[in-house]
Amino acid sequence: MKRTFLIIVLIVFTFGCKNDDESDNQNNEISIIGNWKLIDWYDDTPKDINNDGEESTDLFSQWNGCRKQSTLILSNDNTGKIVYNGGNNNPKCPPGFDTDDFFPTHPWTFDELNQTFTLMAYDYSDSYEIIELSSEILILKGSGFFTCCDSEISYYTGGYLKFERE
Repeated sequence: MKRTFLIIVLIVFTFGCKNDDESDNQNNEISIIGNWKLIDWYDDTPKDINNDGEESTDLFSQWNGCRKQSTLILSNDNTGKIVYNGGNNNPKCPPGFDTDDFFPTHPWTFDELNQTFTLMAYDYSDSYEIIELSSEILILKGSGFFTCCDSEISYYTGGYLKFERE
């Protein structure tokens, strides 16, 4: 009787612990899917991206592009968009571009193993290293899809973009 009881306890303990560990891992996974408000852009090396003669690692304060006041929305179906949160008639935005208008992104992928975020287009793909991904913060190395087309910043697309989950 004792032997049967010990065997049952060992079986329950073995399978019970495995199931607990698996569910804990599933509950601790952080998703990149969601709404991410851009809150900072910086670099390790001081830059003068606005050509005012002053170099700084704080690129966000030097930048006045349309996408500066925005939210990156990453959906379950791997589509995305950059939603503008600034005021209407911003001269840095396309004509007629108003609050809540958006720029669509290319389809995206997230490689959890290598911690990369990639935007794919017809003839290229841009990959960004994920420096931090938590329930509240996302930091990407590189800034191409946010800053690529703004002549005010000399097309500088490096540094780090920091987002806060909305």
